Amino acid sequence: MSPDSTAHSLAASVSAALEPIYQRLERLAAEVMGARPRRAAFTEAHLSGLQRLIVEFLGEEPVAWGMGFIAAPWVVDARERYLAWWQREGERVARLRLNFDPASIDVYDYLQMDWYQLAQRGQARVAYGPYVDYSGSDMYTLTATIPVVADGDFLGVAGADLAVGEVEHRLVGILRQSPEDVVIVSTERRVIAANTPRWVVGSRLSTLPVAGPRTDPSAFREVVEVPLGVGWTLAVGWPLAGTEGTSLPSSY
Repeated sequence: MSPDSTAHSLAASVSAALEPIYQRLERLAAEVMGARPRRAAFTEAHLSGLQRLIVEFLGEEPVAWGMGFIAAPWVVDARERYLAWWQREGERVARLRLNFDPASIDVYDYLQMDWYQLAQRGQARVAYGPYVDYSGSDMYTLTATIPVVADGDFLGVAGADLAVGEVEHRLVGILRQSPEDVVIVSTERRVIAANTPRWVVGSRLSTLPVAGPRTDPSAFREVVEVPLGVGWTLAVGWPLAGTEGTSLPSSY
C-alpha cells in the first residue's frame, strides 16, 4: 500500500469509527420532526418518545455521555429556551436541567454556543471542541450536532456530548496502524488525536496543516480530509531529524 493510499485509508477508518454517532443524531432529528404537529402548538408532550430513544442510544454508544434536542427560540411550548437532554450519571441516565433565566449570573445561553450557531447557519455536521464544559458537566468534551429542519423551519439541533478521552482512545487505535506520525486536527486547529507525543490532544496548532517539503519546518508530508463531514484533517508528519521536531508549533 502506498503512503498516499495509507493516509486516505486512515481517514476513511476515522470517519467510519464516528459515523454511527451522526447516524444516531439523524434518527433523533427525525424523531423530533415526526413529533411536530402540523397545525397545533409544539409542546413538550409531543417529545415524550425522546427519552426512550436517547437512553437506548447512550447504552449503545460508550463514547457519548449526553445526548438530546436543543430547541430554537419559541419552538417548543412557546419558550425562549428549551432543552430535552439526558446524560450519564454513574450507572444511570438522568435528564439534565439547566438555568435559562437571563437575569441569573449562571444562565446557560446555548444560543451563543458555537456548536449551536454553526448548525443554525446551515453546517450539516458540527464537531466542536475539545473544550471543558464548565456550564454542563465540567468534563473535557467534544460536542457533535446537526441541524433539525422541518419544512424549511429551523427547529433547533440534535446533539451529543462525547468524552474526549474515549474519542481519542478509539481514534488512536486506528492511527497506530501507521508507522508514521499522524495527527487529526479540527477546523479550530485543535488536536483531536495523534499516534505520537509530538501533538497533544486539545492543543491548538498555529495554522491548519499544510503539505510541503521536508525542508519546511511547518509542513507535513501529506494532508487529507477526514470524510466525516465535520472539516477535520488528517496529517502525516515528516520524520523527525534527531531530536529536532518538525511539527507545527502549538499554543494553548
